[in-house]
Amino acid sequence: MGIRTVRWLTAVYMIAFLIAVTWPGFLLFNRVTPIIFGLPFNLFCIALFIVFGMVVLSLLYHSEQSHDDEKR
Repeated sequence: MGIRTVRWLTAVYMIAFLIAVTWPGFLLFNRVTPIIFGLPFNLFCIALFIVFGMVVLSLLYHSEQSHDDEKR
């Protein structure tokens, strides 16, 4: 996967993350009923977005590092 693709996918994920945790997007997850790991559904979704965000940013970091190593 190219560096431009990884950067583009990271940007798309971060925009989706922003929309999902703010007002218009949060209405999709605004339920309390299913309790998952002791958390209400909406809080679990936010925690899941944060965990996936860490994974996406670590993949971006590693792809940037390998891209810099190839340039040298």
